Amino acid sequence: MATNMTTVDISDEEARLLDDTNKDFFNNGKTDIKCPRCGGAIVLAQFGTSYAIGCEHNCVNIVYRGI
Repeated sequence: MATNMTTVDISDEEARLLDDTNKDFFNNGKTDIKCPRCGGAIVLAQFGTSYAIGCEHNCVNIVYRGI
């Protein structure tokens, strides 16, 4: 299946940071954690039961699949 979404390799440390950000969003409704690459804001975008967490400038992101 082809998509228009580009893929970006992230390090284990960046993945852990995004997992921590995920916990912040769902425990507090927000996060103060910044992008490890550019210092931009980390944002949450929902798509039905799936969601993505990543940099507002698309430096890094991780997608969590729903049901």
